[in-house]
Amino acid sequence: MMTTGYDTFAGISPSASALPFALFVTTAIGLSFFGGVDINLLIAVGIVAIIGGSVLANDRQSYWNTIFTFFGSKTTVTASLLWLIVGVYGNILKEGHIVEGLVWAAAILDLNGTEFTLVTFLFSGLFAISTGSGFGTISAMSLTLFPAGIAVGGDAALLSGAILSGAALGDSISPISDTAVIAATTQQYEENERVADVGGSVRHRLPIVLWAFALTVVAFCFAGMWSTDTSMAEIRTHSDDYKGLFLLLPTIVVMTLALRKVNIFVSLFVGIVVAVAIGLSMHLFSTSNLVNFEDGHVGGAVVEGLGSMANICLLLMVVVSLSGLIIRSGAMKQGITWVNTHTNPSQRKSELIIFVLVTIAGVLIAAVNTIANICIAPFVNDIGRQQDIHPYRRSAILATVICTFPFILPYGGCLLLLMKGVEASGTGTELEAIDMFFTAFYPWILLICCLTTCFIHHKNKYESTNETDY
Repeated sequence: MMTTGYDTFAGISPSASALPFALFVTTAIGLSFFGGVDINLLIAVGIVAIIGGSVLANDRQSYWNTIFTFFGSKTTVTASLLWLIVGVYGNILKEGHIVEGLVWAAAILDLNGTEFTLVTFLFSGLFAISTGSGFGTISAMSLTLFPAGIAVGGDAALLSGAILSGAALGDSISPISDTAVIAATTQQYEENERVADVGGSVRHRLPIVLWAFALTVVAFCFAGMWSTDTSMAEIRTHSDDYKGLFLLLPTIVVMTLALRKVNIFVSLFVGIVVAVAIGLSMHLFSTSNLVNFEDGHVGGAVVEGLGSMANICLLLMVVVSLSGLIIRSGAMKQGITWVNTHTNPSQRKSELIIFVLVTIAGVLIAAVNTIANICIAPFVNDIGRQQDIHPYRRSAILATVICTFPFILPYGGCLLLLMKGVEASGTGTELEAIDMFFTAFYPWILLICCLTTCFIHHKNKYESTNETDY
């Protein structure tokens, strides 16, 4: 039996505390299926759910104290600040024509359609790792590498699958992706309640990602053998497009520092400084491209980068507040107690439960994996802490499984975005959502690799082991 102390502390009963969260998730699922997901709309729904929940509260003062506590918690503040910096960093790279640099490299290599498909996967992955944005990668590559691949005779379905796979690759391993930030900063240690660091979390799941990457390369090579190259044409580039490739250097710096456990904020700051130095010295952009004032308005890559992340930061705060009600009221503990009673889970079974929960969230909220990640992360954290599963391990399951379904399901946000980009590319190519269901190899292989690790007992999966071995 649960004590009533939780009810008083949260100001709302366990059963009632689940209703605001259920309203938000139900709306997100509905919008996902109908392809109408809008971040601002979800923020509004979340706020309505919070206000509506206060009507059900038996102690409104405690209820609002709980909301404010989680709204401004360390998790939300850390993730939000990181996202804002990432927005600036990614925009600076785009302003420096990194996309044009990748297209130039592909043209210089003089590849046929099959070879270009593999390069499309690699370059899309590089871009996604560099910018930390799966959506940004799909938007950029569907308008550049996709038409270039069609021009040299590539198969449309395989090229689309390569772009989706590259975007998923970057989303699953880049230390600056929202997936990495959420997966790490929502997972706490049992003893001191500090959150997992992003660099350590990325390093822990690196073997899973590398296996998935290698198998994906093999898959695209085999698939290319069965496809037929069509018409050939020359990719048009400019003589100085190669300069954009130099903006891969800041990404190498950020990745190296993060993997060496340098604070992610420091790593990103160094990356931004390096990117600005390269961009200005090579005349890839000017200071006015970074920040400018015109007709009383402030613009530029820095300002736009901050603005692009503002709404997702608010969404995180709203969702964490809703999940906070479930935690403080005791509803989450009751649910986990029920699972423990009926399944008698071991640590391995708990990992499988986490895998299944994240899978369900990814399938139901496939429009934007960030939302699915935010919604399910508190439950993963609570289950993992009870079973002594290390925060790095929990983060690995979150960050890998959540990076699959939006890229392969017909109503997934990433797949729908790709189809819009292909339509706007001017190639005249007609694609159906089902065409990419089997050609987006990386998300499928990553899912299988992660599931496999749940059955393998290896050193340092649990919090009681030596953290320095990670």
